[in-house]
Amino acid sequence: MSGEIVAGYKLRLAMFRHVRDLKRVIENNDSDFPFHYDLKEVKYILAFSQLAPDVDAGVPLPLMLWQKALLSLTIGWRRNDGSKRFYKAIVSVARTNGKTYLINILMLYAYLVEAQGHYNVKLLLSAPVSTQLTTGWNYLMLTANRLATLPEFKKQFIDDKIDVQETQIRARSSRNLIEKQSAQAGNFDSSHYLFAVLDEAGSDNIPPEVIAKISSGQVQIPNHQFFQISTAYTNPDVGFRKAEMDMTEAIERDWEREKEDTLLLIWEQDDISELDKPETWIKSNPIMSLKYDTMISSMKSERDTAISNGRESDFISRNLNTWIQDVSLSFLSVDDIEGAIDDAAPFDMRGREVYIGWDYSVKADTTAFVFAFPYKIDDEEHTFIHHFSFVPTAATNGDIRMKEKQDKLPYRKAEKEGHALISNLPSGDIDDDVVYDWLLSFIDEYELDVKYFIYDHYRVTKLIKMLEQNTDLDLIPLKQNFMTLTEPTKALRKAFNQGRIHYLQDDILQGALYHATLSEDNNSIMVDKKKRTLKIDAVDALVNVYSELPYHWETFSGHKEAESNSVFGNMDNDQVNSWFKNDFSF
Repeated sequence: MSGEIVAGYKLRLAMFRHVRDLKRVIENNDSDFPFHYDLKEVKYILAFSQLAPDVDAGVPLPLMLWQKALLSLTIGWRRNDGSKRFYKAIVSVARTNGKTYLINILMLYAYLVEAQGHYNVKLLLSAPVSTQLTTGWNYLMLTANRLATLPEFKKQFIDDKIDVQETQIRARSSRNLIEKQSAQAGNFDSSHYLFAVLDEAGSDNIPPEVIAKISSGQVQIPNHQFFQISTAYTNPDVGFRKAEMDMTEAIERDWEREKEDTLLLIWEQDDISELDKPETWIKSNPIMSLKYDTMISSMKSERDTAISNGRESDFISRNLNTWIQDVSLSFLSVDDIEGAIDDAAPFDMRGREVYIGWDYSVKADTTAFVFAFPYKIDDEEHTFIHHFSFVPTAATNGDIRMKEKQDKLPYRKAEKEGHALISNLPSGDIDDDVVYDWLLSFIDEYELDVKYFIYDHYRVTKLIKMLEQNTDLDLIPLKQNFMTLTEPTKALRKAFNQGRIHYLQDDILQGALYHATLSEDNNSIMVDKKKRTLKIDAVDALVNVYSELPYHWETFSGHKEAESNSVFGNMDNDQVNSWFKNDFSF
């Protein structure tokens, strides 16, 4: 906190919380604070760590200060009944910093010390897929086998008949068990773990229900703990990072005393610009305090190679432990997306001018509306975005849980927060009449002055026909091609880069922004996505809006042309043909 040890913001925040909590216990004698820091428990775990061998060295290694801090905070903070304070731990550090060694210490401490004298206790080591799990499990087996030869534990291994196997570590006398299960293949429904570790918890290969299944099964077990640890990835739209951000905000609001059962320890860079500042890399690589000279030269070489190959995103995420979109593909940076979130005060939409963008549902896609409200702050142009989606479930046979898992978006949460409506039709389809009624009701409720309603030129649907015949909305069809979308895409990106777009916390909109990539063709660009199942419909609607909104403060429009003398005005060929087919009669 004083700056003597170089550390990132989130780690300094964690130490701030620790100091504040110590003051509550020691100085303030706060009776409402039901926790204490037990130095006896701290000494136990540190003594155990001095016996646990490093798998590569074959002998225990002296722990660095940051490693001691992690073990001490995890085990030392206690409740009034003596059980561990932190039911959950969210830990992130760059690769090759020895996190596996710390996992082994905590896992075998729980098994050999905390579970001693108990029966049928289960512990878990998990990772997203079996290949990631294999390495960690091999290290755990080696550590256990070496502990079995030490005088301090040899008798316990013999008396408890502890077998170290390829899929489990089991004590035949007590039936205490450490099991190995990947997140994708594991069945955690009926398990109640005293201690569980999910390694590489930031991977997007972890089904969203896995975290809930593991943690919900632990509630019946006293003194339980769920330890999630990971390095950063190039997909920030994952549960681990969302939990990390939620905890960061909770600690920042220390006076509210929320989420006091979760430990947050994050070693990361504070900004992507630190890619060019090797002297700061100790923030994400605390092991540098032990071997700075050897590490810094190899990391510089790795950075330079990654940049020359166009893969700096991988270096930033894995070696500097900083969440980042793949910069070679991403539409927006993580900072741009999250910097636009503004929950400080509700935006008053009532009676304002608004531009509406619409993206129509095709098969499994959502039907998305974006309402863009232009306004000024000290003569600087800004835009507030409100998004709403209609969610079909036809592609998942009406199963919204399967839909959420497939799309990686929390639709039920979004519906409760007023950003979505999930189809209630037996077929799971979107009802155009419902969409039409909702739109007009929303416009009437907020007395909106709609400047333009902009939609996909190729999606002339029942809704558009109803709006044409029953309203006076100015409807603008927008062709979805590189030529038409390049300028709106650039304008939208620029507005985000300059911090002139704002929106309330919205998981669907935010997820769509994370998922959006760029396609290029002859110096033209448009928004795209990496996978078919990823949903960017809200971004498509937003791009539609930005074909016109940048001209709001000008004396000209992005779409309106002088009326032609032709009887068909400015209608294009498709619109003329449509008129003859649908409207013309003798």
